[in-house]
Parts: sequence; structure tokens; C-alpha cells
Amino acid sequence: MGHYLLSELKFSTLKKAQRRCLEPFNHRCLSTVYFRQRNLWFLPSLFAVAILILPTVSLAQSAIPRLAENAPDTYVVERGDTLWDISALFLNEPWRWPELWRVNPDVRDPNLIYPGDTLYLRWEDGEPGVYLTAGKSYGGSSDVVRLSPTVRVEPLAAAIDALPRDAIDPFITRHRFATQFDLEAMPRIISGYRGRLISGMGDRIYAVGRFAKEDQQFDVVRPAREIRHPETGEMLGTLLSAVGRVVLSQRGSGDDQASQFDVLASREELRVGDVLLPVEDRELVAQFVPQVPTIDLDPGFMLSLESGATQIGALDIVATTFGEAEEVEVGTLLSIAKVSEPVRDQVSGKRYTLPREIAGTMMLFAVYERASFGLVLNASQPLSVADRLVNP
Repeated sequence: MGHYLLSELKFSTLKKAQRRCLEPFNHRCLSTVYFRQRNLWFLPSLFAVAILILPTVSLAQSAIPRLAENAPDTYVVERGDTLWDISALFLNEPWRWPELWRVNPDVRDPNLIYPGDTLYLRWEDGEPGVYLTAGKSYGGSSDVVRLSPTVRVEPLAAAIDALPRDAIDPFITRHRFATQFDLEAMPRIISGYRGRLISGMGDRIYAVGRFAKEDQQFDVVRPAREIRHPETGEMLGTLLSAVGRVVLSQRGSGDDQASQFDVLASREELRVGDVLLPVEDRELVAQFVPQVPTIDLDPGFMLSLESGATQIGALDIVATTFGEAEEVEVGTLLSIAKVSEPVRDQVSGKRYTLPREIAGTMMLFAVYERASFGLVLNASQPLSVADRLVNP
């Protein structure tokens, strides 16, 4: 499954990877693979939590991480790589990267990988490992290069990131989620300056509702999509799109007087009926730690955030029917199982269901009471909202 990730992430140069063998040993070598450039972020301390991740591995996983079919023997890290990209090169289960990582802590902080580093895959005592330096020769001639430790001074921002943050962070900063959304009970815009229906940055607006004394700045949001369970129709919550920010300039003197606000910023025009919510002191998650669920989950559903859309692909963000009640959390990994139509036996006429086929992987990055949001990390074939979310 892991080796499909790069094709879905549109990394065009994966074909440079070559596979070679050193006979008669079961030792893998590797050619250099390059990725396209992306923005740089601080790499979360994924390796430091390996001990916490390993106990959560499901029984279906092998004792030793399974190498990807075309796992390379050496790999040169480039700017724009992510840890998930690299681990998918080596493993069928990319989240098990900490079990493969071998770094001498006296030489390097094992939580950081930098562009220009060369990673080597080799076997010791029957187990695979990825090293930053070449080990002892396996005898005879060898094309494994020996490296000497060198001092490197680089800012932390130069370390590669674990996941494609550029697909997650904008969604987090531009959206809110409300389990209960009652427009009549929420503070809302009733007019712009001199009765205008739409307003922008620098304009004045008027809103009614209860505003706490300590709140001065407010996000202006509007409903983007209701999230309902596709089978039961149960309301799971409302996704809200943030369109601007206002500051309170004059509080209404009574229940029958509107409060006055000045528009500080706007992504879209502010409209009559838009809702005001106090600005949250929200910080972007500094580290996403991919981990498998700790319990067996009943199959869940994906819901497209685009109205009427049924097809889903890699790097798409979707809502899911998993919430806090299912004991999922930020970083939980889920497999995407294709749902096939029953097949009719031409002889007996009986209809049979087909075994499920795993076609992708998703990671949850925001979890609420009855719903969550996830990023599709990879897809080996087109996905749809009819597919199911299951334990990896």
C-alpha cells in the first residue's frame, strides 16, 4: 500500500529508484530517489514516541515491519520531502517507521532528518534497519559508502516535516466546527454601515446577541456544510467557514440595541446573517503523530466537503463519522476499504460479496464529539464516499 503514496502525491521522479541485490546475502542496496520541492516545516518528534506507538499496533501487523516491494537500499533526502514520503518508500506500513530507524544519538538527534542526508537500508540479525551511516562491510567487495561524522549547523526549520502540512494547516485556520448550531441563538450581523448588505475590511457592521465582557475580537463565520451520518441521517455537526474578523467598538446598551463592530480583516464579503464567534486562542498542532487505533472500530464513513461531490483522491480533506466516542484522536490512521457491488453467480444465481480491498490511508487531524476531519494520505485507485474506513 505504501508504495502507491508517491504516485498519488504526484512525485514524478520516483522512477529513478533502482533495486539491486548483494548476493548471496539478503541485503538490500539502493539508488538515489528525488522528490519535488515543497515548503519546509519543523519535523515533529515522531521517533521519540515510538515506544508509545508500538503497543497500539494491531494484531494484523507483522512482528517485523514489511518492506515495500521496491524499497530502495539508499536514499538521499531532498528539500520538500516529508517523513511519510520517505517511510512509504521503505515500508508497506509507513507509520511503523520508528521500528526501522537506527541512529547513533551521539552523532545526531534521532528526531531530525535533513536535506542531503543519505539513508541506508540493511539487515542485521534478521531485521531490517535504516541507518544514516554505512556499517561494517558484509565481506568481499561492497558499494556501501562509509561516512565519517561531521559537524553541521542548521536552523531547526531546515529539518523535513513528517506530513504535508500545507494541505492541513490552511483548513484548520479557515474553519470552525460546531456540534450544535442554532442561528437564532447565536450573535449575528443584522446590518452593514447605512444599511449595506455586504461589508469588507475597514467597514462598520452591526450585530445582535450576547457578547461576554472579556471578548473584544470575533471571527465572522457562516455555515459551509452540515455533517450528517449517511445511513441514519443523524446531525453530527456543522462545518463553519471563517470569512473575516471584527473588533467590538461600541457595545449595545440594552437587549433592543445592536452592538457596533469594525471589520479588521475579510477573506470574503461579510453578509447580513453571518455569525460572530469569539476568537479562539488556537494553535496549530505542532506535531502529528501517526498511530493506529487502540481498539477495533466498526466501519466508518467518509463525507465529502464539496457539495454533491462523490469522488475522493489523495490529499483531499474529508469529514468522517468517527468522533471522541469511538476513542479516536488526532493522528489516528485509518485504512480506506473499497466497497464493491455483490457479484451474481451465473450458475446458481446467488449473489456473493467480495473481500474488501484496501485502496488508501487517511490520518485524522481534528476530532470532535461526533465527527472528525482527516487527510487522505494515499490512494491506489479512485475513492468514493461509498467506501468505508477501517482499522489498518
